[in-house]
Amino acid sequence: MSAPSDNPPVAGSHHVSLRTKVVWGFGGLADNFMFTTMTALGTMVYVNHFKLSPALVGLALGLPRIFDAITDPIVGNMSDNLRSRFGRRRPYMFFGVLGCVVLLPLLWTLPMTETASNPWYSNVPFLYIVVMGSLLALAYTFFVVPYTALGLELTPDYDERTRVLRWRMYIGLFGSLAASWLFRLAADEYWPNLGAGAFWVTVWVAAIVLVSGMIPVFGCKEGLVIEQQEPIPFHEAVRYTLSNRPFAILFIAYMMIIFALFSAQSIQPLILQHYVFGGDAIKLGNFQGTLMTMGVVLSYVSMSIIGWISMRSSKRTAMVSGLTMALVGTALSFVAMDPRWPWMLFATTFVSYLGLQGCWLMVESMTADVCDDDELSSGRRREGMFSAVKGFALKAAQGLTFGLGGYMATMAGYDPGMVDRAGLDEGTAFKMKAALIGFQCVGLLLAVAVIWLYPITRQRAEETQRKLRKTPN
Repeated sequence: MSAPSDNPPVAGSHHVSLRTKVVWGFGGLADNFMFTTMTALGTMVYVNHFKLSPALVGLALGLPRIFDAITDPIVGNMSDNLRSRFGRRRPYMFFGVLGCVVLLPLLWTLPMTETASNPWYSNVPFLYIVVMGSLLALAYTFFVVPYTALGLELTPDYDERTRVLRWRMYIGLFGSLAASWLFRLAADEYWPNLGAGAFWVTVWVAAIVLVSGMIPVFGCKEGLVIEQQEPIPFHEAVRYTLSNRPFAILFIAYMMIIFALFSAQSIQPLILQHYVFGGDAIKLGNFQGTLMTMGVVLSYVSMSIIGWISMRSSKRTAMVSGLTMALVGTALSFVAMDPRWPWMLFATTFVSYLGLQGCWLMVESMTADVCDDDELSSGRRREGMFSAVKGFALKAAQGLTFGLGGYMATMAGYDPGMVDRAGLDEGTAFKMKAALIGFQCVGLLLAVAVIWLYPITRQRAEETQRKLRKTPN
């Protein structure tokens, strides 16, 4: 795992070369495919092809995320403490990529038994999804936590951090673009059934993950000075991390955003297919692919707009601006999600995506500033633990909202057998939309309120850097 010598030393000079930004950024493509493939295909394949109930599928998809969230801080601390000739981060990244490549296609090789309608404890397909999903989640953690920490270490500069972290999204968004078409590809008539389509499409996804994930493993260099710091026990690392006030505020706001937005994953595809498009999977696939393609293009615009606001004012102001746009677009989608005018969803997505991707960029950049704040008080660089706890927020919230979305659909009256026979009636669709959009809007409003309390301004971040430069190693 030797690395080229032209990479800048970690936490050294403020400027990061374009080559280093691009090499590190390629990991974002692997990250997006690892994280979104199960999301893009899971609900529709497991409900429509394997005939599990939405509530059970939500639970099956959610439990691995909860397991994933628990392992994040453990892997983060392991990565912070590792000493090897390959660095702290890259050995874990290497094995994480290999694990994901092997496990991704196996998500769709469920045993076809008569137990699909059984309770969870005797439901073989359900238990298979939970086990395979948990193994995939662990492999993903071994990649993404050290990978994120590696990016946070590349520069100490307030604005250069935002420029560096953009590259993960610049390149990674191609993964989001492709993921938006995965269901359409899997549902194509070329395949004998939806399960086979999901398997072979994911084989190609695994090949992309292998190449893009290994680029930062072999192409990025780590800072040997940081690797010489004394290891810190896990329980102390968690305590120090959660006692950092700026990070605690960011953590709570991030959790609220994820809760709000990810609640759509298990319920929105069902509303779109069986209410907006009358049960036509091909129409749904074409629509989702086109909608998300537009969303990905707008994400690049969002990073430019929100990044510009950040560099002209502060990251907090930029974050609030992006969340407000996401809130407006989300609220309007209640009216747009209607079979009479599905084209309106393009308008609401336009508004939401103008702000949303910039918010993710700000969260990453603000976390890097928190690491400096923490170093000033603790004397340690702990990007691995901070990125892991942020990952915990993402995965725990996603796991809970997978289950919540499936539960909301079931409580609103969604029944797969009845929907197959007669479609989704107006009353049930209204209840599903009300539960989904109401939950999302409340979560985004709370996130805006919390993020206003974030205390690291541009002036404070720059003062922290001045103090750190005066501190002897």
